[in-house]
Amino acid sequence: TAHERPAVDAFRGRSVRLPGVVSVFHVAGADDYVLHVRAASADALRDFVLDHLAVDPAVQHTQTSLIFEQARGVG
Repeated sequence: TAHERPAVDAFRGRSVRLPGVVSVFHVAGADDYVLHVRAASADALRDFVLDHLAVDPAVQHTQTSLIFEQARGVG
């Protein structure tokens, strides 16, 4: 199944090599992974999802969020 360790390791290995991927986070909760992707535009992000994630058999669902601003903490 998709949650067996070899499948999880394989997805992580593929995802870190995708164009524009800055970081890959394996997380607890409803979603398994959060990918931090650098894209030139919302259209480019849509293309990334369609070209690289929607076609991956390990990906059952995607959700995108746009970052408008980043403020770094002091820690």
